[in-house]
Amino acid sequence: MKADMIKNRIEELLQQSPFASLSSDLKLALQAQLQSVITSANLVTREEFDVQAEVLRRTSARLAELEERVAKLEAE
Repeated sequence: MKADMIKNRIEELLQQSPFASLSSDLKLALQAQLQSVITSANLVTREEFDVQAEVLRRTSARLAELEERVAKLEAE
């Protein structure tokens, strides 16, 4: 989920909560804080996660193959 989507969802929830009656200045301060937290969380998209998971899978397979080759060479 992208940061903007999270921000929009939080804003929707705030509209439905007791915080809906807060002053606009307080709402802006709260939104700024939430945006800061979301930004600092270093979130990644599902697509980025899946790509990195596939890279890790291939790297792990290659490492296992190389370990096997080294073991065979050491046995000789």
